[in-house]
Amino acid sequence: MLLTSENSDCEDRQKIIVSRDMGTRREHRALNLKQEYAVRHYKLDKKLVKQQTCCDFLLTNDTLHRAYFIELKGGNIDEAIPQLENAARICREELVGYEYHYRIVQSKARTHDIKKVSFRKFKDKCGSRLKYQTTCMEEEL
Repeated sequence: MLLTSENSDCEDRQKIIVSRDMGTRREHRALNLKQEYAVRHYKLDKKLVKQQTCCDFLLTNDTLHRAYFIELKGGNIDEAIPQLENAARICREELVGYEYHYRIVQSKARTHDIKKVSFRKFKDKCGSRLKYQTTCMEEEL
């Protein structure tokens, strides 16, 4: 099992959970300010998942049964889609009953990338469960 409490990089009811790659400004900040939600945070890519490509981080809100797959991207947002989908597939058995949310934080906003067919199809499939932003994304759980 990948998603154990021992593998989590945060405390059970941590106030602020930051997903950030070393040496970059891109980050996702999840706020649990009232500490009412049980959370877990995992570095997936090249830490827990070494043999396959997948997104960078997974954050779970175990109280509300939500899983946030987080990809921090330099520029090519198209590459994020298979990484997010692959991470969801890898973790599927351990996240039964969870609602999947996808987050992309990129350093360079390229309008033509979000207009590509592959990205639009993924966006249509996910609806409001997909959010993307440049440099920093902050959201309340």
